[in-house]
Amino acid sequence: MGNYNVQIQQVPSLQLGKSDIVFEVKLEGDMLGSLRVSKGHIVWRPANCTYGHWLNWSDFDKVLREKGRRRKVNF
Repeated sequence: MGNYNVQIQQVPSLQLGKSDIVFEVKLEGDMLGSLRVSKGHIVWRPANCTYGHWLNWSDFDKVLREKGRRRKVNF
């Protein structure tokens, strides 16, 4: 499966304001991409790409319910 490393680039206050939260995702030390989370949407930008893949929260929910693997989580 590989060794993933996820790093937060910037963290605003507890409630997400105008600043997005950016996660850098690495696999085996190589940049896989970055995930940008905002109030209105989520964007995945693969490494070495100019354009990202954008979804609003409703579409994100729909994609994960249709394509995601279901498992019990504790949070």
